[in-house]
Amino acid sequence: MGQTTKTEKLENLFERWERSIPGYKGKFIKDGILNESLYNRASIKVLYLMKEPNRPNQESGDFRQDWEKEIHYNFAYRLAEWSYGILNNFPPYDDVWTDIKATHQALLHTSLMNIKKIGGAGSSQYSEIDSHLIKCHDYLKEQIEITDPEIIILGMSFWTNLRDKLFADTKWSSSGYGIEIGKFKKAKVIDYYHPSSRTPPAAAYSLLQNVIKSEKFRSL
Repeated sequence: MGQTTKTEKLENLFERWERSIPGYKGKFIKDGILNESLYNRASIKVLYLMKEPNRPNQESGDFRQDWEKEIHYNFAYRLAEWSYGILNNFPPYDDVWTDIKATHQALLHTSLMNIKKIGGAGSSQYSEIDSHLIKCHDYLKEQIEITDPEIIILGMSFWTNLRDKLFADTKWSSSGYGIEIGKFKKAKVIDYYHPSSRTPPAAAYSLLQNVIKSEKFRSL
């Protein structure tokens, strides 16, 4: 028998996860490594960690299927830009969308993970996300372990209490650009804007570039 893939491990995790958490059955929204073949070949393995899917209808779904052929949802365009920058040494922002297929492919080289695995409204409630983090803590840690990223970018609206519960042993410091960074096992973590924030896209792209290229980040 061949070696179990990361995708197969995530599928097994998701099955156990959905069965064990009250309210998840039939509403579970899968995420994870978007394309394992591309992820394995990525020069830098990136995980985007968010709060919850914006799907008020509470239907089940799978981000991997959603983005397989094209980019859906506004926030994914920001993730695609950031992915393209990270994987291509941050060319000028105006060059990011000169080849839409290449930018889409950059997104598919990464991984996405939500704390809450069922849909929510456009505006997350802290107490609700906190409740899901506590209930799902071990599963969340297992998903990170399977994904085995080199960079984790948090899009948790700077809710540091949530961050510190999930990364309890991580020491945070300033990158020098008003953004905190830390180390979780072998992954470098960036506490960053949610991709749907009102920060101008070019500004968010340039700030992320400064953080990742900073001496403090590189020396983590």
